[in-house]
Amino acid sequence: MKRQPQITQIKNVNNFFILLVKNLCICAICGFKCFFTSLDFTSSDLLADGLEAKPVWEMSTREASLARIVLKIAQESYPEIDREQYIEKLNTIIKNIKTVLNDEKEPEKIIKTINSILFKELKFQYVQKGGLEYISLHKVLDTRVGNCEGLSILYLCIAEELHLPIYGVSVPEHIFVRYDDGDFRKNIEIGYEGMATPDSYYVNMPGKRISQMSIKKGYYLKNLTMDEVIANIYLNRSIIQKEKGNIENALKDVNRAIELHRNDAVAYCNRGVIYEKTGNVEYAIYDYNKSIDLNPDYAPAYYNRGSLYASMEKLDKAIIDYSMAVSLDPNSILSYYNRGIAFKMVGRVDLSIEDLSKVISLDHTFAAAYAHRGLAYAESCESEKAMSDFNKALEIDPNHAETYMKRGILHADLQRFDDAIKDLTTFIQCVPNNAFVYYIRAKAYRGKGEIEKSMADYDRVVELNPGMAGVYYERGQIKNQLEKPHEALMDFNASLELFPYNPLAYLHRGNTFKKLGEMKNALRDYLAYLKLNPNAPDAEEIKREIEEIKTNL
Repeated sequence: MKRQPQITQIKNVNNFFILLVKNLCICAICGFKCFFTSLDFTSSDLLADGLEAKPVWEMSTREASLARIVLKIAQESYPEIDREQYIEKLNTIIKNIKTVLNDEKEPEKIIKTINSILFKELKFQYVQKGGLEYISLHKVLDTRVGNCEGLSILYLCIAEELHLPIYGVSVPEHIFVRYDDGDFRKNIEIGYEGMATPDSYYVNMPGKRISQMSIKKGYYLKNLTMDEVIANIYLNRSIIQKEKGNIENALKDVNRAIELHRNDAVAYCNRGVIYEKTGNVEYAIYDYNKSIDLNPDYAPAYYNRGSLYASMEKLDKAIIDYSMAVSLDPNSILSYYNRGIAFKMVGRVDLSIEDLSKVISLDHTFAAAYAHRGLAYAESCESEKAMSDFNKALEIDPNHAETYMKRGILHADLQRFDDAIKDLTTFIQCVPNNAFVYYIRAKAYRGKGEIEKSMADYDRVVELNPGMAGVYYERGQIKNQLEKPHEALMDFNASLELFPYNPLAYLHRGNTFKKLGEMKNALRDYLAYLKLNPNAPDAEEIKREIEEIKTNL
């Protein structure tokens, strides 16, 4: 499971945006998003003999047919369904298949008959979509539409009633079925109307590879028990619960999945995502590690762990994991993207540009990649390339506020103050309480000579973040320009209280004291200025000023 894009709130111009693709289950066969739901289980239902019903996940699969178990699971989300009605509906299909099969014993003909009736005669359709309706047996029977999970469950229910040796088979993020009587073995790919596929077809799927160790130990490509088939339902239900924000239920379902099938790397990876969402970082790391132990070739586990390390500012570890994800899945756009951002944060702007360029080559509509590459170009003093990337990012996504901020800062650096003010104002309209952007716009207004507007923005910065020493220093300069020396003095005092090592603040406060006739205080500040900055370009001038003050005291 990869992470869905999840942009974090801006903290400063170099904010690290980590895209999370943690909420998708991508079908390894056809690349579709395969979402599944998670449901609560109650013990309020009573059996016919008056005994209290067990929660579904605690039921022994020997006590009920697969169809009855999955319908019971579906009923937790669709309490109105009549399970017996759907058992009858399923039995009608089974009777039809049984009639056509007659006494057929040849496996190839049995498979061909079932496929023909399901996909040709009854026109059951495979969809590259996720959602509860595509995995719930009653919905699949009603609509004759299902994804890999829904159609595999249907196939297995039919096989069970016909006493056929057909099993579920799981590979990372996908399920299909297999006929296996010990002598004859054939994979049946539901995604392609029952087409036969060799095991090798599934082994090297980009991003979903299966290590030889995992195969030898029976973690994947083996015939599943009924418990393990049910585990797959819980796992995928957990994913859709997570999508809906029902984290508690998502965790319950993935725990059930792991209880029933302890060797599924995907389940641990998904639980790691859930733990991460709940702030249980240690548990998340443990589950990502466990996922990698079970299948060292599973790229999403490295990607997710890398993104978690990045959020913890362990960038070296993040880069290692992103690199592993890229080696296992060379077309992993998000791995290149996040590694590119991480490279920029550790000062390797050249490698950042290389990775972000790779992202753009794989997806030329990825606006955020242009925006971050633009920032990398700006840090490399390649202003025109940076501006081109910011423009492209906004052409693709004109509503992306952060890009207006970045482009506005670049305009300000290039002293294109009108353009800077326009972009920064657009950002402020979207994000009205970002002190940093008001600060940049204040400087742009000041650069244009619009002092009153600049002052208003400085006031807003102080209101939003009263702890920025540089803001008081710059506002103090403006107040001196406006002939408000007493107010300027208050700002210089505030600036030096927050940061007493700014020589220029002492210089300007000294000038203000001099303007107010407070020569002793002016002398003290001029001396502090030279102490902090003895090689200042105006050092000789200040020394003469000091001597003059001393003479007149």
